Amino acid sequence: MHPLLLSFDFEDWHQLVQRRLGVADWDVRGEALERQTATTLDLLDELDAKATFFLLGITARRYPDLVREIVARGHEPASHGFGHERIHRQTEDEFRRDVEASAGLIEETAGRRPVAYRAPAFSINRNTPWAYDVLAAAGFRYDSSQYDSPRVPNRIGAIPQAPYRLELAGGAQLWELPVSVVQVGGRRVPIGGGSYWKLLPQPLLLRALRRAARLSAHPVLYFHPYECDPEPLRARLPSRPSWRQRLTAAERSGWRNLRREAVPARLRSVAREFRLLSYEQAYDEIDEYYGTRTRSLSREGVLVRPPLRRGARGAADAAPGALPPS
Repeated sequence: MHPLLLSFDFEDWHQLVQRRLGVADWDVRGEALERQTATTLDLLDELDAKATFFLLGITARRYPDLVREIVARGHEPASHGFGHERIHRQTEDEFRRDVEASAGLIEETAGRRPVAYRAPAFSINRNTPWAYDVLAAAGFRYDSSQYDSPRVPNRIGAIPQAPYRLELAGGAQLWELPVSVVQVGGRRVPIGGGSYWKLLPQPLLLRALRRAARLSAHPVLYFHPYECDPEPLRARLPSRPSWRQRLTAAERSGWRNLRREAVPARLRSVAREFRLLSYEQAYDEIDEYYGTRTRSLSREGVLVRPPLRRGARGAADAAPGALPPS
């Protein structure tokens, strides 16, 4: 069975929405994430699957017991940053503090310092190439912040469909594990998670994942705990909400509640055909399999192949998206 790398962005939807609405006590613990996490972990046990959980700092701070349960059930703790602020809205120093706060809290809570990172809303883009240097300096070995989706603004160009090693200007290196897309009619269609998992018919989704598996030995999927829970999301409003707050809450919950049953059902179907693994289960294999498949960032924010060292062969010579020779 071909592997798929499974990941979850561990964040409290209600916490984030209430902060956006300006609710005074947004940073409180709620019951919904407890239920959503239990449902997600039970589903993964049922599927005999492990996942990488990208833990958001403000959520891990309020739910340390859930973080410890995730690790106790055999899943990998990784960083989703601390405050869920998009990186292109931060300065380099602000991002460095955010990353360090997240990594330190995860290490304290989970007992392990994370080696993988995912930016909120996939927000490492052409304006923030310095984010990779910050991550490498903080000890991260892997990033999974690239998703070649039209919903990601100003995204980095020429993102490969398979993992690659990013060579940074200062000499450091960082592995990138991009979330899966496939080429359909000359356009890239994001199939790694999100809305496409709800909207695409299941046979079409499975066909797309098979195509992704032909182009990458390690396609990446991503979800959220609330997507595995049958209970609808309903944002808590202040006692006297404004029309703008009502509208924002309705918009946020309406889209997220669309076809809530789709993700668990499709994960069960996918698990019959693919092996669902955490990133850490594949780290050594990725290092060995894609060891010479390198990229660097041009000034225009496009991924290019750096000049090959004398005698270098293999994956760096392959066409974009092609599997390196076994």
